[in-house]
Amino acid sequence: MQIYRKNVAIMAYNDRKDRILNLLDINDSLTLHQLVEQLGSSVATIRRDVTMMEEQGLLERYWGGIKKVDTPETIRKTGLKYQKTPDCLERIGRIAAEQLQDNELIFIGSGMTTLAMIPFIERKNIHVITNGIPQLEALNRKNIEALLLCGFYKEYSHSVVGKETVEMLRGYKFDRSFVGAYGIDDQYSPLSADTYEDTIKTLCIKNSKSVYLLASHDKFNRTAYYSIPTELAREVLIITDQEDGRSRGWRSMDGGCIGRVGTLAGLSEK
Repeated sequence: MQIYRKNVAIMAYNDRKDRILNLLDINDSLTLHQLVEQLGSSVATIRRDVTMMEEQGLLERYWGGIKKVDTPETIRKTGLKYQKTPDCLERIGRIAAEQLQDNELIFIGSGMTTLAMIPFIERKNIHVITNGIPQLEALNRKNIEALLLCGFYKEYSHSVVGKETVEMLRGYKFDRSFVGAYGIDDQYSPLSADTYEDTIKTLCIKNSKSVYLLASHDKFNRTAYYSIPTELAREVLIITDQEDGRSRGWRSMDGGCIGRVGTLAGLSEK
């Protein structure tokens, strides 16, 4: 009985550890209160977990919360905010912008990949709703009318999130939505790192005539706690810089490719 309880405790810790690391992928830091809210565990449990994770070199603690360990990978991710847009994202952005038509209401989500499409927008009378602050600034430079949703500031993605963001977004119907992805799993399901990101994607699928998931090739074959079922996302169009090689459903376009989730996953036509 004692061995059984120990094994269960280890499994529960590993699950919480993976979820904490997923959250740190999109947030440079998290407070203890945020961790308790996201994981639904007690303060004592979270404190014990983050102590163990710090001992394993997975994160750093500070008074009242945790932050990422400074590794070459995290430094690279942070640096992308200030460096030239990588060529692969420019190719994705160009293809995404080509999908637009004049006089459309669109949603552009936060993240580097969606930001890359804005310089290529040439359509007239486009109206944009966004939760990304860099997106708002880039749209303003292009003289494109844009509305920033309200919510709490998320430092890592320079975006706004929260219940207010979701409720405000729920009131719009879009011609097209363009969202980034934490990842795409082996069934081509869109992945998210937290509940708000997942809800925003789900609302876009329900409230948009067309939804585009913008993701570089290194986002494929990932796993995450939050995922949208392939069946729900079957009409979502993935735009990426190169095929993942597991499906013949890709169509080459302007230095990248595009594919419908249902086709890529081999779902039968309705």
